[in-house]
Amino acid sequence: MPPFAIGVDIGGTFTDCFLTDGVRGWRGKAPTTPGALAEGLVAALEATAADHGTPLREVLGATTHFALGTTAITNCLAENAGATTGLLVTRGFTDLWTMARGHRLGIEGMSHPLPMLVPRRRVAPVRERIDRDGQILVPLHEDDVVKALDRLVREESVEALAVCLLWSFRNPVHEQRVATIAAERHPGLQVSCSADLFPVIREYERMTAAVLNAYTSRAGAAFFDAVEGRLRAAGLRVPVAVMQSSGGTFGPAEARARPVVLAQSGPVAGVAAARALAQSAELGDVITADMGGTSFDVAVIHRGEPERRVRADVFGLATAMPMVAVSSIGAGGGSLAWQDARGMLRVGPRSAGADPGPACYGRGGEEPAVTDALVALGLLDPGNFLGGSLVLDGESAVAALGRLGRAIGLDVEETARGVYRLAHEQMTLAVKGLLVERGLDPRRFTILCYGGCGPLFGVPIARALAIGRVVVPGLSAVFSAYGAATADVRREAVCTLFRPLPVDLDVLEAAFATLGADVRRAMQTEGVDASQVTLLREVDLRFHRQTWEVTVPLPSLDRAAVDGLGGAFRARYAELYGRGALTAGTGIDLVNCRVVGVGHLSRPAPASTGLGPPDPMAARRGTRAAWLPGAEGRAPVPVYDGERLLAGMTIPGPALVERRDTTILVPAGDRAAVDGLGSVVIEVGHA
Repeated sequence: MPPFAIGVDIGGTFTDCFLTDGVRGWRGKAPTTPGALAEGLVAALEATAADHGTPLREVLGATTHFALGTTAITNCLAENAGATTGLLVTRGFTDLWTMARGHRLGIEGMSHPLPMLVPRRRVAPVRERIDRDGQILVPLHEDDVVKALDRLVREESVEALAVCLLWSFRNPVHEQRVATIAAERHPGLQVSCSADLFPVIREYERMTAAVLNAYTSRAGAAFFDAVEGRLRAAGLRVPVAVMQSSGGTFGPAEARARPVVLAQSGPVAGVAAARALAQSAELGDVITADMGGTSFDVAVIHRGEPERRVRADVFGLATAMPMVAVSSIGAGGGSLAWQDARGMLRVGPRSAGADPGPACYGRGGEEPAVTDALVALGLLDPGNFLGGSLVLDGESAVAALGRLGRAIGLDVEETARGVYRLAHEQMTLAVKGLLVERGLDPRRFTILCYGGCGPLFGVPIARALAIGRVVVPGLSAVFSAYGAATADVRREAVCTLFRPLPVDLDVLEAAFATLGADVRRAMQTEGVDASQVTLLREVDLRFHRQTWEVTVPLPSLDRAAVDGLGGAFRARYAELYGRGALTAGTGIDLVNCRVVGVGHLSRPAPASTGLGPPDPMAARRGTRAAWLPGAEGRAPVPVYDGERLLAGMTIPGPALVERRDTTILVPAGDRAAVDGLGSVVIEVGHA
């Protein structure tokens, strides 16, 4: 039996699995089990092993790489189910956490501000002071630390501790000593030190990252204990790699120590797969649109690389954490339709989730979800959902929509159309907002649309934004799982330098040498051969006295490249904010240096196939009465079996292409074709 790689994406509604031997692929899905995520994971693995025709134990025994993206940390934050957390700060800065920074909410549903995770009574000051150069001005008063720890544990029942002391990124000795004292006096206390997590300037962003890490530590440990235990019992012999929010995977030890970096674990796996497909198919600039059961996740791949944020927001909190720039709204197949206080129809962000799920799942759900609307409109075949493994209850979908419709004065069909249009509008605004935020022209992009529900909305979104092409991958419904299975290992190291340009070359060389050594050691710990590691250098620059930085790559450490940093920064700044935003005669500061290590694993994608005959009639199933966006009523729509489509076949719209685990909408006036990689490529406006 050949060696296997397995990827898993634990979503809010379904857990997806992809298995590959490097050439062929097999997939499976199972409902996510929110109370015990490992159960749904094993069920998805069982379904995938069945697709391969081999017992799961044999498949796992032959697996050499196992990676997953998880919603465990996202769920912990969304459900406010983290550990009781305390915070230690430098005396005089007790109120920094509660004062916070202002945060402007974006499109409704895109931001979910968290409650006060650490109330003021659980913030404890200690006497110490380190200056901006890392010199100790006031030694750490260890008696303050002991008293604070004892009070937080005994009186406040604190289970996890965040530590953020002033200028600790310059000299972490006091934070490290606090962690040592905590381990000695309260061994069960989970401690997260800001300088260990993200040693960069700005204490508030370091503080939020440390608090979020401490808050999610219990959930992360419980998840990994359960998953690793179940997988070992099932026959897995290799460590579990985990998708991190900045892209790529890392090992379980690092994931346990830094659970906060898993906040966008699942969606980032899909972006990693999208980047690989975009390069293979030469798609150019791409918008990824991932619509699953719970959310709609959007990212931009520009010039071959996903857009990233070096200080990402997590549930409305500014952090020092780097992350692939994924924006999410509550618009998935399970997003519930409801009536607001004005009597208006609304969709999301609340979701039916996996249990009970939409009304059509027949598991007791009574509120209508987007999937119910898709069934009622004829866009989904109730008898062919997930290849027929889950038969949907169309009558329950109609009944749920009818109850909501009567409350707002609409019939079932009108209500279902309204649900579709509202979901479509929210997703269009999410895509548009992400592009406008970066000053990017939508017409230059291709929408790469995936997830179980995404291909039913991809073309209408593209049409609304004047985008000319939509691509639906062959593995659309398990695309994030595919991304996890094929993602490279990634580690980052960063330090704050804070020097005005021009920077002395020797200073930069010393900083990058230290960071590079840290990354190489981390890669060695992950078991990645040094010959497979690529190191990338970046710097964060800003105009003098500005607040935020812009990241610029540093391709080489020579005089010419260093002297060119100012010009590279100005070019990138103009691209982001417009040439009119540039300031003449203003100095430029180099704030941070960063080394990104990418460990390239040997995981070839499935081979492409040659083109065949263009006539798709061999895959034609017949017709179905369905409503299509822009129409007033239903009409017969040709239906094709997506599993029987061959490369080279072309399909004129209107049409519905039904694959085993997703349905693709090709509206009238558009044309779809199957390419050599198995993707359905829809040319918008070209019949």
